[in-house]
Amino acid sequence: MALSTVAARYRAASANLWRSGATATLVVLLAACGSSTHNDASNPGGGTPPPTGSTPKALTITIDGAGDVSSMPSGIDCGPHCSASFAGDTTVTLLATPAGDAQFAGWSGDCSGVDVCTLTMDAARKVRARFVAAPATAPTGDWLKGDLHVHDDHSSDGSFPRQVFGQGFPGNLPVSDQIAQAERVGLDFLMLTDHRTYDQHDDPLWRSETLLLIPGEEANGSPHATVHGAVDTIVQGANPPDAPEFARVQQSIWDAHSQDAVWVTAHPDDGETDDDGTPNARANAQGMDLVEAWNRASNPDAEIDYCENRWNAGFRFGINGGSDDHFKELWAIAGPGSPTSEAYAASASERGILDALHHGHTRITPSAIAPLITFTADVDGDGVFEAMAGDEAAATPGRAATLRIRVQHALGDTVLLYPSPGRSAGTLQSVLADSDDVSFDVDITTPDTPQWYRVEVRGLGLVAGIDTSNLTDPAALLSSLKLLDQLRGLASPIFIGPTLAQAAPDVAIPDDIGRDDGALWVAGARERYSGFADIASADATHIVLEAHEPGASRIVYRRLESDGDWRAAPQVLSSESTTARFPHVAARGATVFVVWQDEPHGQIPRRPVIRLRRSLDGGNSWQAIETIRDIDGRSEHPAVAIDADGDPVVVWQEITPDQPFDVMVQTVGVDAEPTNLSRDGKTLVAASALDARHARDPASVWPAIASSADGRIAVAWQDNRDDPDPLWTGSTGNGDGTNPDDWQIAVRTRGAGSSAWSALQTLGSNDRADRHPALRYGDDGRMVAAWDSKTLDSSGVNLSIQAAVASTDDSGSATFTAPQTLAADADAMGQYPHLGRDADGAVRAVWYDARAADWRWRVMTTKLAGAGWDAGTLLLAPGVNTWPATDGGHIVFSSTRRAQRLQRDRTQQIFVVGAPS
Repeated sequence: MALSTVAARYRAASANLWRSGATATLVVLLAACGSSTHNDASNPGGGTPPPTGSTPKALTITIDGAGDVSSMPSGIDCGPHCSASFAGDTTVTLLATPAGDAQFAGWSGDCSGVDVCTLTMDAARKVRARFVAAPATAPTGDWLKGDLHVHDDHSSDGSFPRQVFGQGFPGNLPVSDQIAQAERVGLDFLMLTDHRTYDQHDDPLWRSETLLLIPGEEANGSPHATVHGAVDTIVQGANPPDAPEFARVQQSIWDAHSQDAVWVTAHPDDGETDDDGTPNARANAQGMDLVEAWNRASNPDAEIDYCENRWNAGFRFGINGGSDDHFKELWAIAGPGSPTSEAYAASASERGILDALHHGHTRITPSAIAPLITFTADVDGDGVFEAMAGDEAAATPGRAATLRIRVQHALGDTVLLYPSPGRSAGTLQSVLADSDDVSFDVDITTPDTPQWYRVEVRGLGLVAGIDTSNLTDPAALLSSLKLLDQLRGLASPIFIGPTLAQAAPDVAIPDDIGRDDGALWVAGARERYSGFADIASADATHIVLEAHEPGASRIVYRRLESDGDWRAAPQVLSSESTTARFPHVAARGATVFVVWQDEPHGQIPRRPVIRLRRSLDGGNSWQAIETIRDIDGRSEHPAVAIDADGDPVVVWQEITPDQPFDVMVQTVGVDAEPTNLSRDGKTLVAASALDARHARDPASVWPAIASSADGRIAVAWQDNRDDPDPLWTGSTGNGDGTNPDDWQIAVRTRGAGSSAWSALQTLGSNDRADRHPALRYGDDGRMVAAWDSKTLDSSGVNLSIQAAVASTDDSGSATFTAPQTLAADADAMGQYPHLGRDADGAVRAVWYDARAADWRWRVMTTKLAGAGWDAGTLLLAPGVNTWPATDGGHIVFSSTRRAQRLQRDRTQQIFVVGAPS
């Protein structure tokens, strides 16, 4: 390769360093060219053989501190592969990626400095990469008030009439009422957590001008969990055969974390404990981010006991409160914000709040004028209080450390500092607050075993002492009333130990049975989250993904060359935006289109827009960002294909305050306005003042798009217009329980060179929830649709992957075969399929699946060969592996393989591997 080409590639790549916001997570980017003798399963493209007569030379990397090093061309991958041999005279580039908050401090050995390490492999080389911890600083941010557990009439028992008299009665609690009440009491953020459904977010009333709304759900059949920031409902399937009953709870946690959502144990005294308060088998699940230590409708003392028990067993999580409000009739004592969960967030954004919840940076107060606890620690004795409530610190045993407690609005209350094992052993310090703002320090010695410390406030009160679960039993209510020693405030613990703790459950999670799959690292740092990757193969293979940094979400791109190797580092396509999400990519020849949703107007109200960026030289350079759709509403989940003229055809879902979700499509640069593909045939009904569930707003969501080689276009989405009460889990006189809607897969097609769309046809069954479609044309001209499907049960049943194949005539009309279950297994749970074309033009399906014996989600794949699908292959890669996508014989997916712990480690990175033959 000519040196001028090397320099050009270096300039193009270095202009797009992968940043990490103001905290500057550093990826050291250097020039790359040449070939590697590392040519095995870790190189999905096969690599280029070394020049004839060249002698391979060894490159060895040593790492100090928390970080990883990879090489271009591939071969070095530290952790697992810290040495490799390269053909003589190959030029090798090294990428240094700090883990979490660590910083790259420089190279030594055959490289030096912090900027550039370019190696010519004319001899064996040794390089040391040094990463250092970020300087200790006090946490910065603001306390934001919210409620993580609120219901409305999208829950089957979401209002007083339905819960007291039965589900056949009218509902009186629309989404807008709970939002308005949260606004009135001064909350900053709110999650509506309806039972086992995501439909509340598809309601046109899900909007606020003053409140940050974050997606939420009360998931699972038993035990309940609230999940925040997920992209759809978390489906709890059947428990794996011969597994303890907490296996499906564990899978629920892993599913939520695959989306970087927050998973919360709801009211643990009703699900995770036996009648005597002893934790049951379900309490063995690991990785919960928070536990609801103060549910307004249950017993906070029992919930605190549960938390202490789990902390003593090495589990690490923060706490939260929740009103669990179903009744507007109780707003005065138990509505949104009673109690309030406060999160210490670096930014007033969805990502900022979710980050705070992941870290347990939380405190609970029963009302706006109740005590506020600030709990910090100087663990290393340097005078900087670098740890706060929720943090976990590793410290050398036997050193002096200081805990600092500040409590506001607690005059006359008692401030209690408990060390582990907790209330059973008494307090470390008890202080009567003699002013409205009291502060004190407590000196400790860092322990030689994992310990924790927590703060609560107790005193005289009334409202929070009313047990709302006893409202229908006056005698029980009177006996439960607690006035003199009422819980008035609570904060997450600070955890301190010689190392970070490992949980010690009564029943362990099975060991990981994954084996080295030789996958290439694409992007993502340890202790950070990356996900939702997409892939398109043309002259090269183009991969896009969503990468999370503190308070930010960015769209990252990387190109895999035709020889199966990298030439440039990951680069950000979303510029300075911190709210970019859900990328998709399409490619043909040297033309590449990437679309995503973004929130440039802020997140109050939520107004995502659709954005596109294009490259005409195979991803070497990118044109300016284009905004495709920007309305007074939400435009979300875009996908893109390329038509016969090489123009991008973009599809998305959108909703406005007075209209339901519809699917829109637009050929960018050709169509002046988008076309609404889903509105025809919908019946809309406005809400009734007497029944919140009278509204009928059928939703068309999760669009997918595909184009054929001859220019045909197909669009699919999930649609519930045929459900008797769309978006409701049972309307007045209809339906029962929290069973899902009759979702079906809707498809419309367009012929080559035509602007006319076919009539809508549906796939799936009216006795199943058919969702999350994928589409792809094979080189033989057939169109394939795939989706996940389950019976109309709220939980405890598995999803399966369905597919149908269509021959398409010149007008674009499609006739589908009957649906077929892919890789059928009654004990398997599979979801979120993706379709792509292999190098031979055949269609391949991938999805994530829970059939492995160690319970972990893994990638499942099958190929359409002639008339039928093969039996399927489960990719037993290490870790939890989810959100796969495939094209050109490659499979890209999210993986936790480099996570160090099953709890409190958000490591999820993107990898690519060759598809099985």
